Amino acid sequence: MRTIDCTNLNCPLPLLRLKMFINENRETPRIKLITTDQISIRDIPAFCKRAGYKLQIVSDGPPYEFIIDLVKI
Repeated sequence: MRTIDCTNLNCPLPLLRLKMFINENRETPRIKLITTDQISIRDIPAFCKRAGYKLQIVSDGPPYEFIIDLVKI
């Protein structure tokens, strides 16, 4: 599992970093995303649902922690 640390980055940067990471690392099956941006608690689950990724909210923080399985459900 790879970690994307978006601590102290404001919206939309955590979501943009997640999307960039996914596009550049297609072989990575699981990602941990850490962020302090409270809008991410809405944006990250919405993105995962649209994309078909399995999401687990580990901490509803802050910091917020998400585990994202990139295997489509």
